Amino acid sequence: MFSKSMNQIQVLKNIFNYEEEDAQAVTMRIHTEGAGIVAVYPYELAEQKGIEVTMEARSQGYPLQIKVEAEV
Repeated sequence: MFSKSMNQIQVLKNIFNYEEEDAQAVTMRIHTEGAGIVAVYPYELAEQKGIEVTMEARSQGYPLQIKVEAEV
């Protein structure tokens, strides 16, 4: 689990520009709750970020699931 969490923290820092402490907090919240909101972007940018994260996770062998939703 540690290496998976470390990968999630790196993704949050690299793709979403999180600071270390914030990335750790979001990672723990997602781990505890099973899901979470990472960022809110215009839909097209959110789709692109989702693709970037999915590609990064797959290249590292992680089955991370990203869900992009339009704001209601």
